[in-house]
Amino acid sequence: MRSRRVGLFALALAVTGTLASCGEPSSSVPDPSVLAPQTLQAGEVEVIITPTRLDDEGATFTIVLDTHSADLSVDLTSAALLDVGGTEWTVEGWVGDGPGGHHREGELSFVAKGAAKGTASLKIAGLPEPVVAVWELDGG
Repeated sequence: MRSRRVGLFALALAVTGTLASCGEPSSSVPDPSVLAPQTLQAGEVEVIITPTRLDDEGATFTIVLDTHSADLSVDLTSAALLDVGGTEWTVEGWVGDGPGGHHREGELSFVAKGAAKGTASLKIAGLPEPVVAVWELDGG
């Protein structure tokens, strides 16, 4: 009897999830959840870039910098460049750890200067080596 109740509960959850997703509108704006995080190396610095928002209104990336030897004093608002579909988007700001140390984490945001389609390329200079993360967006 217990296994039948568990089975019915699992079926009810599956049906509820399916019904909940049926009425959602489709959108041509890329879903940042499908834009994979990228882990890159800049000399002795590991750089993890995770898109949390990239749409026609702007973009936000979670940036993690980690090292055991280099100083992380780079000004990310000056060192970052986001190109989306051939158009450079303007840096809006950095909210996170300040310059220095061996670990920094925060969010780097950009103001949209066009549609979020084509290829998105985030370049960060000022580290031991420049890093470039690239994503292909829907609609491009």
